[in-house]
Formats: sequence, C-alpha cells, structure tokens
Amino acid sequence: MDIQKMINDYTVWLRKEITTAAFGEYVELTTPYLDRFNDYMQIYVKQNVDGTISMTDDGYIINNLISSGMTFKKGSNRQRMLDRISVNYGISILGEEITVTATADNFPQKKHMMVQAMISIDDLFVTSSENVKDLFLEDVETYFLANDIFYSKDFSLLGKTGTLYTYDFHLQRTREKPERFCKGFNKLNLSKRDLTLFNWIDTQEKRGDNGELIVIYNDENSITDSVLVGFKNYGIKTMPFSQREDAAYLSLFAA
Repeated sequence: MDIQKMINDYTVWLRKEITTAAFGEYVELTTPYLDRFNDYMQIYVKQNVDGTISMTDDGYIINNLISSGMTFKKGSNRQRMLDRISVNYGISILGEEITVTATADNFPQKKHMMVQAMISIDDLFVTSSENVKDLFLEDVETYFLANDIFYSKDFSLLGKTGTLYTYDFHLQRTREKPERFCKGFNKLNLSKRDLTLFNWIDTQEKRGDNGELIVIYNDENSITDSVLVGFKNYGIKTMPFSQREDAAYLSLFAA
C-alpha cells in the first residue's frame, strides 16, 4: 500500500469537502462528517484579541442529545463517558457547548480532535434507555476480562501529521502476535469509518511497524456493507460484537 498517497488523497478530499460561511465574528466550518441525523457537523471559529482561536459547536451536539431525552447526571455512566471523551480529545464542555482553544500553529490538530470528540459524543445517543448501565465500551471491557485478555485503556499515539489519536484499548506485542489497537463503535457509519481510516493510516506512517487495528462494532445497530469493505480494503480487522465468542474472533485478541 502507498500510505503516503492515501494520506494525500484523504487530505485533498477533506479540503474540497469543507465549506465556510461568515456569521458575524464567527466563521462557520461545515465538515463532511455526518451526525446521527445525516446532517453535516459544523464548527464555529473566531479569532480572539490575544491571537488564539476559539472553536465551538454552539451546543448543537449535546442539546440534540438532551432534546432526545438523554440526561447527564453527575456520577452517571453517561456523564463519566462524557468526561472521558473530554479528556481523551483535549476539549472542554461549557454548559452544553463543546469547545476548544487553539493557536495558529496547532489549529489543524485541535480542529481534528474536536471533530472526533463531536462524533464520539453524538454516538452516546445509541446507549439505549433500557440498557444505560452498560455502555458499549464497558461491554467490550467485560468481554476482555471474562476471556483473560489483558489490555490498556485510552492509549494515545502521535501520527505523522502531529495529531494525537486515542485508541480505546491496546494489547501489547507478544511472541506470536503484533501490537494491537482496538476501536469500539456502538453505531458505525461511513463518517466514523473514514475518520478511523485516516487516523490509522497517519499513525502507521509515523510508527512504520506491523501493528494492527481491530474495530469492534455493535451489530445490533444497522451497518452498511461498504463500511466493512472499506476496512477490509485497508487491512483493518473487524469484529461484530454478537459473534465475540466465536473462536476466530477470540484469536484476534489472544496472546
């Protein structure tokens, strides 16, 4: 695979797909990434008097979750998940707004991290009300523990572009298996696939090793074949969570 060409192609596509519009002191950036309503995610950007750059989603993501009946009570699983996403992606939650402050030098990385945070927070919607005590990543963690699969959580890697990426689980290299990184998705769609592919390709270009990415997805939620084919084409392994006890999938994580 020509990884550098893949990165270049992706960045050219991303540059073409982002549109801008002025709104007073803010510039609205419309990204090619979709929320759960299949609307394009938008970020509002303004330059501050000290030269820093503020970004916000204007409360769009969290307000939509709240209007759909979700709550974020202190100490609840959802609030803990929200806090975890904030730490992992270096963003802040001010009221209902997802925000981050950048400089001119790190604006691309900060914007990319904010988009990832927005996608992750939007994904909290599919933590169904009848099963709120078990968020999907907690189910994956329980699966690992039940099968003596030893892992680290929230493992961060620096990509060639200088962006920091966070993987939900990390399994270290053994005599038989390469180093493995895992991403879990409650609801997997094309936007999440594309972002995951770019992040992984950028990571591999920086590390230059034979590490593997394993995508674990909740197949109780609908998923299109093209999402899985895209991962397969780039050598990324996938596991439908309903088949987690299948020996072939267990072997992906075995030492």
